[in-house]
Amino acid sequence: MRIANKDGFRFGERAYLIGHEFGLICVSYGNNEQEALDNAVDEGYMDSERMEDADYKEYDANGWHDSFICLGNASEPFWSEYLWIKPANERRKEVA
Repeated sequence: MRIANKDGFRFGERAYLIGHEFGLICVSYGNNEQEALDNAVDEGYMDSERMEDADYKEYDANGWHDSFICLGNASEPFWSEYLWIKPANERRKEVA
């Protein structure tokens, strides 16, 4: 399992599960969902969701801002259509 900022956990932060249509991408810590997403991007775990420059220019020019989100310290564009995030304490226990 990939854990973003595993050495940087601070008091009060929560663990978030981040994934897409194919399942879990990583676990990331943060004070809120945005911070957890930023931490996952900064650790390099969201690279599979990064938009190409040409796609970003097209989507931005056409006003399709609901398809991407800018994340991380560099504020790079990432696909958000199939992205999901939820607190880790909301996971379901699987029955064998």
